[in-house]
Amino acid sequence: MNTSDLNGETLDGILKRLRRIEGQVRGLQKMVEEGRPCEEVLTQMTATRKAMESASTLILQEFLTLCALDIAKGDTQKPAQIAAMLRKFAG
Repeated sequence: MNTSDLNGETLDGILKRLRRIEGQVRGLQKMVEEGRPCEEVLTQMTATRKAMESASTLILQEFLTLCALDIAKGDTQKPAQIAAMLRKFAG
């Protein structure tokens, strides 16, 4: 599956999250450059990590949905692809 296979709404949601993450990372760089307190920087890093996890979950959900449809059509290779993707996601 490629990201081009995602439905428009899912793709838009992922791109929106990634743009927000990009802004968060730029904010983190600025915070460090300004010498902001470590607690503030770590709080922002945690928020950024959670945003990445959210975007990853959207992609994984769509991947699993599309794989389930392929399995229903008789694709016998999808279970191995699902297992490999889950190992990456959990890793």
